[in-house]
Amino acid sequence: MLNSRQLTQKRQTGSALIIGLTILLLMLILGTAGMRTTIMEEKMAGNSRELNNAFQAAEQGLTDGEQDILNKDPVTRSKVRSDDYIKNDFSSDCIHASDRKLDGLCLPSVTTIPQWLLIDWKTIATSDTTPLPYRAYGKATEIGGETPPDVPLVARQPRFILEYLASVGSRVVGRGPTPQNIYYRVTTQGYGIAMTDDAEPLARVMLQTTYGM
Repeated sequence: MLNSRQLTQKRQTGSALIIGLTILLLMLILGTAGMRTTIMEEKMAGNSRELNNAFQAAEQGLTDGEQDILNKDPVTRSKVRSDDYIKNDFSSDCIHASDRKLDGLCLPSVTTIPQWLLIDWKTIATSDTTPLPYRAYGKATEIGGETPPDVPLVARQPRFILEYLASVGSRVVGRGPTPQNIYYRVTTQGYGIAMTDDAEPLARVMLQTTYGM
């Protein structure tokens, strides 16, 4: 028969095993929670980086759109095109069958849905004759006589549209309608570097400004 001392030792051995397993379980739970937190923080940092890249690209798209309207090399101060844009260069669907260089020049939508929501920003040019409802970054502007360098760390270069809003002359009584100020709206989409399973940029940022000259 077992005496009371042997029974006590057996009970103590069983208790130590249970306590040890409990501590291991707690350590496993804490370790798993720590890993999940780390993974979540990495994803948040990655998303923040993607959003920042897309925002910076969209800002460069706005600048390129304004330079497109201004039609002037910021370094040489010379004209990029022989003629400035006129109202007839802008169309209701943003596409110009007669001149692909005017694609992306739009008249404001006459419906409740604005142009920047009507056009298909995903359209990809397969040739120089592919109709595009937007303007591609750096295709109509120059810096120092050269094509602007590509925006880094993006899966797709910025795209933008130019809308002709109004031509406003002098409103002073007794004066003629000149000089005129012409107002345009520039809407651009910037993209991050990560891609979805559908080969589309994961992060997109749309910015807009009104530009007068």
